[in-house]
Amino acid sequence: MYIEQVGERTLKDCKVLIVDDQASSRLVLETLLEDTVPCTSVSSGQEAIEYCKFHTPDLILMDVSMPELDGHQTTALLRSKPLCAHIPIIFVTSSSTDEEETRCWDSGCVDFVVKPVNACTLRNRVKSHINHKLRNDLLEKLIYVDKLTGAYNRHYLDDYLPRLVKNELRTSTPLALVIFDIDHFKLFNDMYGHLDGDSCLWKVSKTINDALLRPMDKLVRIGGEEFLVILPNTDVEGATAVTERLLKTVYDLNIPHSASEYGRITLSAGLAIKHDDASKTIDHVMLEADKNLYAAKTSGRNQLKAPSVVIKSISENHHAHLPIKRQSE
Repeated sequence: MYIEQVGERTLKDCKVLIVDDQASSRLVLETLLEDTVPCTSVSSGQEAIEYCKFHTPDLILMDVSMPELDGHQTTALLRSKPLCAHIPIIFVTSSSTDEEETRCWDSGCVDFVVKPVNACTLRNRVKSHINHKLRNDLLEKLIYVDKLTGAYNRHYLDDYLPRLVKNELRTSTPLALVIFDIDHFKLFNDMYGHLDGDSCLWKVSKTINDALLRPMDKLVRIGGEEFLVILPNTDVEGATAVTERLLKTVYDLNIPHSASEYGRITLSAGLAIKHDDASKTIDHVMLEADKNLYAAKTSGRNQLKAPSVVIKSISENHHAHLPIKRQSE
């Protein structure tokens, strides 16, 4: 199971993001860390924010003095995003005054180093904070991840979803929820046995998880053969296109299921969208997605039911061209 790999992550598997407007400073930091941990560099706070929309570094080395967005402002913006809030940030500053130290701590950094950077100090502080993060990551996986499938569990959903809803209301962006169900899964278990059933759950979960393209998109196992995909900042057209692709990907696994009308494992899905409307609770949206899932199953399975959209049976030759309207966070 791929979840077991979490405990085996080393510094070489991690990624440090260096944020500095001076090319010479970026080169110095990269050179000092090249034998310790892989690094990626950007030249501004805005570039750092854009990078973190699609990647999740294990640690950020943040220059304090930068034009437009300085290190403090960039950190505040990253901390406001649910997926970036827990990335450890080490400030790189040219000032060591008490006032500057206090400001660094108040901005939410975990540590800081003073220019000119001492190589030994930098390497050891980076290693210390990444190792601490790896232990926390492993602990969170044990708490929040379903051991059979590698998907997140309901404990994670209870903690993560309320934060997403708050962010959606603050930023006025849509939040898409898609509930999946493996068609005729009880019959599959009865025919092939529970070991094959467990293997099927894992294959489907891993396939969906691998097919989600943004770090902010999350797969949650909500019970039995039922899963939830959370798509932040995604409207109905974008969520429909993503869900269709996921259904097609699982169909193409071609896991035999002789009791299914399609001869293989397929998914049914229900989609609902939460807009920036405080009167429509997330529980209401979940219920709407569940109703749409039921409609998809009663309409022949192997399809998505969404607001004003029904995608008919996904087959080997099905190649719909729906517009993808997904906004980056």
